[in-house]
Amino acid sequence: MRRSYRPAGTARQMLAITADTRRADELPRIKRPTLVLHGRDDPLVPLACGIDTARRIAGARLHVIDGMGHDLAPGVLELLLPRLCEHLMEERRG
Repeated sequence: MRRSYRPAGTARQMLAITADTRRADELPRIKRPTLVLHGRDDPLVPLACGIDTARRIAGARLHVIDGMGHDLAPGVLELLLPRLCEHLMEERRG
């Protein structure tokens, strides 16, 4: 927190997110294999948003990580890596 506490930057980021009106409409244009990773306990972006993102991308796979919030807390990387590696290896073979 001492190193990255920037309330003004956080406010600008939240404003940019809420002002975006095109992202959802652009997601169906993604034509590559897609893995959506989302934390079940994310306090900033509800799980419903991750589900919606995966639904809008044809063939996307959603993996929900129990206990994960919005950041990469200790221990989360070990939960993400197997899914990410699996996805990347499938793309490489594909």
